[in-house]
Amino acid sequence: MSGMKWLKRTCAMAPVFLFITATFCLAGTSGAGEDRVGHINNLVMQLAVILVAAWFFGKLFRRWKLPVVLGELISGVLIGPYVLGKIPFPGFENGLFPIQGGFPVSLELYSIATVASIILLFMVGLETDLGTFLKYSFAGFVVGTSGVIFSFAGGDLIGVFLMKHLYGVNAGFFHPIPLFLGVISTATSVGITARILSDKRRLNSPEGVTILAAAVIDDVLGIIVLAVTIGLARSHTFEWQSATLISVKAIGMWLLFTVLGIKFANQIGGMLKRAADRNMIGILALAMALFLSGIFEKSGLALIIGGYVMGLSLSKTDLSFLIQEKLESVHRLLVPVFFCVMGMLINVEQMASPIVIRFGLLYIIVAILGKVVGCSLPALFLNFTPHGALRVGVGMVPRGEVALIVAGIGLSMGLIDDKVFTLAILMTFLTTMLTPPVFDKILSVNKPVVKKEKEADRGQTAVVFKMPNAETATLLLSLLLPAFEEEGFYIHSLEGAEKLYHIRKDQTFITLRYEPHDFIFDCSPADVTFIHTLFYEVIAEVEAFMKRLQQLTDKRDIGKEILKAGVTPRIGHNGKIEEYLSPASVEVDLKSTSKEKILREMLGLLVRANAFSEPVADKIYKELLDREHLMSTGMQDGVALPHVKTEMVSNIHFAVAIKKEDIDFDSLDHKPAHIFILAVAPRKGSESYLQHLAEISKFLSVEENRKSLLNASNNTELFLILQKGLK
Repeated sequence: MSGMKWLKRTCAMAPVFLFITATFCLAGTSGAGEDRVGHINNLVMQLAVILVAAWFFGKLFRRWKLPVVLGELISGVLIGPYVLGKIPFPGFENGLFPIQGGFPVSLELYSIATVASIILLFMVGLETDLGTFLKYSFAGFVVGTSGVIFSFAGGDLIGVFLMKHLYGVNAGFFHPIPLFLGVISTATSVGITARILSDKRRLNSPEGVTILAAAVIDDVLGIIVLAVTIGLARSHTFEWQSATLISVKAIGMWLLFTVLGIKFANQIGGMLKRAADRNMIGILALAMALFLSGIFEKSGLALIIGGYVMGLSLSKTDLSFLIQEKLESVHRLLVPVFFCVMGMLINVEQMASPIVIRFGLLYIIVAILGKVVGCSLPALFLNFTPHGALRVGVGMVPRGEVALIVAGIGLSMGLIDDKVFTLAILMTFLTTMLTPPVFDKILSVNKPVVKKEKEADRGQTAVVFKMPNAETATLLLSLLLPAFEEEGFYIHSLEGAEKLYHIRKDQTFITLRYEPHDFIFDCSPADVTFIHTLFYEVIAEVEAFMKRLQQLTDKRDIGKEILKAGVTPRIGHNGKIEEYLSPASVEVDLKSTSKEKILREMLGLLVRANAFSEPVADKIYKELLDREHLMSTGMQDGVALPHVKTEMVSNIHFAVAIKKEDIDFDSLDHKPAHIFILAVAPRKGSESYLQHLAEISKFLSVEENRKSLLNASNNTELFLILQKGLK
């Protein structure tokens, strides 16, 4: 379905959704939402609309190849109190999302968004690779720290300038508004950059690992600066003595819990493992993150710092991937709610103000330069070429989740107003939207990144096992993963174009890259023997399985059932065989004289029908021969049904051919074959080509139908017989 058709169809559902919404609203007992039931009803309805809106715009932005978070943010703007949310309709006299108590959203809804922000930072902490961080800690520390200093100074300076020209106040650098503008501009959203690096296969490149390590430092320093900022704002004193005391308290608190968390991470993980149930492990880990968040808030720091510290602590345990996996549904449910609520806080009237636009553009320019200059300059002294340093600087530009969280905290605490919040959203939105195409372009330029190549890292070893075909690889993978789990390992599957598995137990960390014909294990040299031992045992298990399978003596009887007379066959959507077979892919007079040549000639029919090219046919031919060697597809009564599933095609294709002379096809009844039906199907797909092949078998099970095919005088007649018989 095209993007436009999908959009029209989805939009067509909107009136139905609104009608259902209005119906339920009118059925409610409280229209104004003044009593407790009314508040609950409002919250339930609001969450329903938020989830649908966030999903719709997120999916739309994904189709446009833009960050999903921007779609969720825009969905909040549109349904929020400054646009559609204030429009009254039956059951909601003030609109579904009215401004309440001078704040754009209700306390209940903002509370849910706050919990979502804790979950978001908890997951960010879990995803932090402490090994990579320590390995590239020096370069990351220098680049990240410099970027934070430049960005914070620039944002704070813009805040001072803003206070003077927009509010007419001569504020210092420690006024809450300049401080918050400084903090907001420090946080890098490395997720967007990491996705581009991954797509370009530069994630493990010098610039890739430097950006990732710097982003960790960036987050840590940003959170510390946020804690200091909140402390200064709450104390209402901005003297150096007060600032130093609050800074020491914030940094000390953060360091204390971080060091304790990392030091006792294995003990914490051991306590969680006592739950036994894997789902409960994820739930209890989240409970610990929420509890620590509450402790940080009580200590005068931000809630999200506690969530991040707990995630960072558990990131070094073998449970980190398991927790991420078990909380993925909670993450997908609540985090879009957070971004949507952040969008609701945007006052579109303020955004359209000329003075806000001017200051917004100035803030955006300073925020971009703060990262590009602040991160590129130190990179030049860390073995990077100017081009490599530029990659590092641009890769650090996008802002995202943390910036939105910080802005929301400032607004909810009354430390910034909606004008400043709008500036923060504008900066976050545009840096997130503009960076991907620019960064992608810079990565595409083929220039040296480092001045001098460093010696290859000998800390990791690659263990490669070659597979004879994709079927064997799939079978072994289905046995390998459970074998690791039986040894006490936790496995996390990463989404992406290629299958990637992180396998972890205590301090053992193994990465498995699965390709159609290869298993590639990246591990420490100490684990090489273990991997060979485990793989050997899996192969032995497969061999034992195959021996037991050979005892299945009735497989020929099963095969003979395929061509037994059945009901009237039907094939394709609405019974149209033309979807899979064309006049060009049938042949009444094959020229080949052997089984192998017959198969190659039939693939040539599909080339003739423009199903695929000759080079593709050559690759499919090898896979087809592998399939025939496993078990012949020669059936009985002169019929052969060769078929193969392959990565080389995306649709099902059939070819039908006749050979007047006898061809030995190793058939079940030991008789020569004359009728050949070839099926080529994609390895992945929702349609079952075997069902279509079974329908053709029904047609061929009738002797009169076989005689009609054998008596066809030309290709057109052969196709018409098939078309009529398989209608």
